[in-house]
Amino acid sequence: MANGIMNVGVSGLRAAQVALLTTSHNISNATTPGYNRQQAIQSASTPLANSDGFIGRGVQITTVQRIYNQHLVSQSLQAQSQSSQLDSHYNEIKQIDNLLADTTSGLTPALHNFFNAVQDVASNPASISSRQAMLSNAEALTARFQQMDQRLSEMREGVNSQITGSVTEINSLAQQIAGLNMNIQAVESSANGQPANDLLDQRDALVRDLSRIINVDVVRQNNGHYNVFIGNGQSLVVGSSAMTLKAVPSSSDPQRLVVAMDQQGGEIVLPEHQLQGGSLGGLLAFRSETLDSVQNSFDQLAWGIADTFNTQHQVGFDLQSVAGSNFFEGTDPSDPSQAARNIRVAISDPAKIAAADNNDGGVTNNINALKLAGLQTENTLQGGTASYQSAYARLVSQVGNKTRELEVTSKAQESMLNQTDQALQSLSGVNLEEEAANLLRYQQMFQASSKVIEIGNSLFDSLLRI
Repeated sequence: MANGIMNVGVSGLRAAQVALLTTSHNISNATTPGYNRQQAIQSASTPLANSDGFIGRGVQITTVQRIYNQHLVSQSLQAQSQSSQLDSHYNEIKQIDNLLADTTSGLTPALHNFFNAVQDVASNPASISSRQAMLSNAEALTARFQQMDQRLSEMREGVNSQITGSVTEINSLAQQIAGLNMNIQAVESSANGQPANDLLDQRDALVRDLSRIINVDVVRQNNGHYNVFIGNGQSLVVGSSAMTLKAVPSSSDPQRLVVAMDQQGGEIVLPEHQLQGGSLGGLLAFRSETLDSVQNSFDQLAWGIADTFNTQHQVGFDLQSVAGSNFFEGTDPSDPSQAARNIRVAISDPAKIAAADNNDGGVTNNINALKLAGLQTENTLQGGTASYQSAYARLVSQVGNKTRELEVTSKAQESMLNQTDQALQSLSGVNLEEEAANLLRYQQMFQASSKVIEIGNSLFDSLLRI
């Protein structure tokens, strides 16, 4: 009997020791990112059957498990991916919104100043100083087009740089996940299938980091491996193998980087619509939905101003009664692309401004100058539906509305992410007050089990003295 009591006490002592170690481990990792609270699972040992019935034989630790909910984790990954995409898109488009809507460095003040100068020439067609002011303001207008186009091009280069960085980070995370797949399988096999909780936490933390860059779907295999799919289902990690992504120049535009998968026999470019979610998805969405259209609209505006202003200027006559020539140059009459980058003033002599409508009207003839000034409000762009100013205002409005929309949805998604993370933390996070209470409880269990052993020892000594 004494031996049985001692064995029961020893089992309780061991169980209390494991529970104390597990609780101490939780407390030590209370602030460790990605750590899931662990719990020692106890069960009663198989009882001993005799004529008196089934006699208990103490307790055993069946496993140490982490408190983990796959459904909540999946929700958190999706929320994280969507939040990162919206944040990335918003942070980029906000730069364009600030650029276009700026009341001092935007296009509007330069456009107003130019047409004020045109109106001044119409009021004083013989004034050389008015004509020179018109040329100076035209130079300022073309310089503003070039500066803003340069800023948009810098944003495009920034997107390329961030794509390259994202691809490098994805590859690193994929390699680490594949390595942990192997390690977890090996460790759990050597431990008779017991879960390698801390390694599992490390792998989940890497998957979460990956979800910040791109949308992630995880499929757990029977052997414990994670197969990881990105975007709309492209495999990235399969067991212990990780695919390699590359940022490569687009075949249609060498200045535009796209994402490709490195495979035997060459590279396979991944369609952008398949690379959804995360900061990378936000960058690609910004470039295709906003940056491309804004830069195209900006080129269309510069091209339209140059084309229509040149057309009207050519029908007039200058101070020497010579027919007007192109006022702006550098744009292709049949191709608006890169018009904002290349537009410049073609005239350097103020006397060559064609303000008159015929060659015998004298220096006071301002008819063509009035028509040039009228182009500011005349609907000559976008199929006769917009003036210079309204076309630009539409562009500013479109970008502004999209920016406000992304700002609102980004904040809403961030709130949803916080709620999901709070639910996950309340389940899997370490509560220091609860763990402190557990320490006292398991300490009492340890002390009581020690007392059981002490009593068993005493009984054994009593038997020896008989």
